[in-house]
Amino acid sequence: MAKLFAISLLTTLLAWGPAQVAAQGIRGTATFTGNDHNGGSCSLSNYTLPAGISGTGIGPSNWAQAGKCGSCIQVTGPRGTTKVMIVDSCPSCLENRLNLFDDAFRQIADPVDGIVDVTFDIASCGLDTPLIIRNKIGTSRYFFSMQVLNCNFPIVDLEVSTDNSQTWESTVRQEYNYFEREDKSGFGKDEVMLRVSCSNGRRVIIPSVTMDSEKEITAPVNC
Repeated sequence: MAKLFAISLLTTLLAWGPAQVAAQGIRGTATFTGNDHNGGSCSLSNYTLPAGISGTGIGPSNWAQAGKCGSCIQVTGPRGTTKVMIVDSCPSCLENRLNLFDDAFRQIADPVDGIVDVTFDIASCGLDTPLIIRNKIGTSRYFFSMQVLNCNFPIVDLEVSTDNSQTWESTVRQEYNYFEREDKSGFGKDEVMLRVSCSNGRRVIIPSVTMDSEKEITAPVNC
């Protein structure tokens, strides 16, 4: 089957939360932590952060059930601006608090300050490589569980077709950043077609996605 992709406008943009986003972004605060993203809540183990992009955790007010995982934000503090990828949650963080990796914090503030005022907002990760689909361990025709990696913008939906795009079924994003069927079952097929919708209004169709456990599939394009 030839590789296909489609791009279309969505009717809504990704929202961070009620009345939080202004033209200049979200006003909040930032502190810092270590630089290991592998054990984070976004389940990005064995994924290499893009060159020039560090990581951050976000608090409950912006977590949105892992809805921002793998996407990037531009953060501006008293010293400067940096781009980071959301790799973890921060359950103890106050509203609009970022828990930046320490190398990112040094780009925007002096570490001796500990906690600083910042503004932040969604920004393209600027990747020129395609989306990556990763199957969770145990994925099969009886259990569907996949995540989307390497995205330029937040992923808002992952749909599955078993009839060559005639019909589509949405999946549910789990707190550990995998999309699964609502009843935790599979689609009864060894191969399906995926449609990934991104917050910038683009959709990417990925044909011939196999249900092999822990398999990675490269999409035709990025968002």
